[in-house]
Amino acid sequence: DGSRFFTDQFENLANFRAHYEDTAAEVWAQVKGRMDALVLGAGTGGTIAGLARYIKERDGSVKVVLADPHGSGLYNKVKAGVMYAPTEAEGRRKRNQSDTVMEGVGLNRVVANFVQALPYIDTAVRVSDPEAVAMSQYLLQNEGLFLGSSSCLNCAAAVKVSRMLRRERGEECTREEDWPVVVTVLCDSGTRYMSSFYSSEYLRDNYAVHVQQDALYPSDDLSFISDA
Repeated sequence: DGSRFFTDQFENLANFRAHYEDTAAEVWAQVKGRMDALVLGAGTGGTIAGLARYIKERDGSVKVVLADPHGSGLYNKVKAGVMYAPTEAEGRRKRNQSDTVMEGVGLNRVVANFVQALPYIDTAVRVSDPEAVAMSQYLLQNEGLFLGSSSCLNCAAAVKVSRMLRRERGEECTREEDWPVVVTVLCDSGTRYMSSFYSSEYLRDNYAVHVQQDALYPSDDLSFISDA
């Protein structure tokens, strides 16, 4: 009757095109063309596809890195060409997949928008639930940013990639001004996750993630993030 419209955000390539034509151009203008790596998770795949293609067309040396939570098969798709997650193994598959507290990011199927990203993704890193949760508290305390789980996944992965690039450059990265420029997107707010990602009881009971109440995260200490 025309009163409803199914956006089909996973398969509809208008998703990818919107980020290619708008979001990517905004990001590229903000960094003034200075970027060493782009680090993003994939929910529908539209954001990483649009940004990766746009940026690679302008500077092929930029490293595009997928950030993926445990329980998603996209990490292995990028690294080995096989869409697989250990949770999919025989005898381990759940009727309702709930292997990560990071909602709305990571997939166990290849969708049309993510297909657009695959030719431009160089590698992938995994982020654990405890790393994402700790990052949420670090950003809240040090940056005043109240972010959702997808944004915290992106930020934790960006730390891993920054360290990786600095190791590759070795002595060239002794000065802060020589550190790599790593770009990500803060794509969700913490307001949607008050009863899950920001609930210590929920994290403990459902994901065995224990949050120390009133824990402090000094601005110069990112030791809670493991290396890639």
